[in-house]
Amino acid sequence: MTIDIAGRLAQLGLTLPEAPSPRGVYVGAVIYNGIAYISGQVSRIGDEIITGPVDRDTPPNVIGLAARTCVLRALSVLVATLPATSAVDRTLFLRGFVNVAPGFANHSQVMDEASTLLHDIFGERGRHARSAVGVASLPGNGLLEIELTVALTPVTPEHTGPSIDTQQ
Repeated sequence: MTIDIAGRLAQLGLTLPEAPSPRGVYVGAVIYNGIAYISGQVSRIGDEIITGPVDRDTPPNVIGLAARTCVLRALSVLVATLPATSAVDRTLFLRGFVNVAPGFANHSQVMDEASTLLHDIFGERGRHARSAVGVASLPGNGLLEIELTVALTPVTPEHTGPSIDTQQ
């Protein structure tokens, strides 16, 4: 059984943004041997960037918005790239680059909202390995950039549209 990604997001009160175009000489995603590698997605909503650096005074709602924005951008790239014959089997790895002020050390907490959202969308198959790295800057002075790696599985021809495979 598969679940429609856009439908699951709608249940959570979320929608996918339009898949962003790469801003350099690379592609938004590469699918190879059943694994989808999603290029880094900065905390950008339209033409606006949720900026950093993060420090101890950064409001949690700003950090959460940046994390959700990055995940939704990554999923929009995945959906735009995913062949009709594949579904997401599970998330494998989430890497986060956090634009931090000197002395800030809670990188992992910044990434928790992104991890939670992936679990909310994919269920247990949303659990993943993760890195959270503090950096001095990101494109556009973004607060956060994530990279996402997911495993894919074949789906039957009668299924259409991007989905999550829920078979355990």
